[in-house]
Amino acid sequence: MINTVLFGAGQVGAMVARLLGVAHRAVCFADNSEAKWGGSIAGLPIVSPRESLALGPDCVCLCVLDAERAAQMEAQLRELGYAGPIVRPEQLSLFDARVATMRLLAEQIHELEIPGDAAELGVYRGDFAVRINAAFPDRLLHLFDTFEGFAEKDVALESREGLSRAKPGDFSGTDADTVRRRMPYPEQTALHKGWFPDTFAGCEGRSFAFVSIDADLYAPTAAALPLFWDRLSPGGALLIHDVNGTQYRGAGKAVSEFCAARGILPTPVCDLHGSVILRKQL
Repeated sequence: MINTVLFGAGQVGAMVARLLGVAHRAVCFADNSEAKWGGSIAGLPIVSPRESLALGPDCVCLCVLDAERAAQMEAQLRELGYAGPIVRPEQLSLFDARVATMRLLAEQIHELEIPGDAAELGVYRGDFAVRINAAFPDRLLHLFDTFEGFAEKDVALESREGLSRAKPGDFSGTDADTVRRRMPYPEQTALHKGWFPDTFAGCEGRSFAFVSIDADLYAPTAAALPLFWDRLSPGGALLIHDVNGTQYRGAGKAVSEFCAARGILPTPVCDLHGSVILRKQL
């Protein structure tokens, strides 16, 4: 058994704790924030880096994604006298649970011949859309985004409800034409630029087999759920991002309200931002 310290008591650390294989045993979280010391995540205590090393770990996993911050943490560990192996952020990013889940769903949707288009709400630069397009080369992929960042009226609601610190124009560094050019099958894409749900006009008669909802905020997520669910083919799936994350709580609130109203039990995905799957029965 490899006794492992998880350095970084945040969202990444919580994910890593769930993903650890049977050969590793997480002994504690380490964190530089004194405010977190004495707390716990998933039953694991949060202590100072020095205290964590006093436990004699076999390995330390840096539970951050920023390379510069990780380098600082690694230097700190070495200064404290730790000479053992360190798992770095680039190793954490080798695999992507959300992408893998989407691909598995796509394989099953194809195998069962579930009809309908694919779609994504919240495209940004198209990183996930590229993979959806590749997984559904024979399906029309609808891409919904302002391509200008968060809308002011959606952000205003976030602020009033204390759901996030989102600002108008966040995620604005993109444009629709560039996203389309990234697609492996651009002829199979339909771009819907503007504020959602207004941009859903014209899609009322479509059916869907797979939909990714990655709008981050409450208002677009709450609007999207009934629109796509009611048009989801039996056996189809909604994959919703940021439901159990800490940065944007609006998506989780929208999903909780929708699932409670419809009697749906969401299936969690063990990815960084707490995605869930809503699946319609065959």
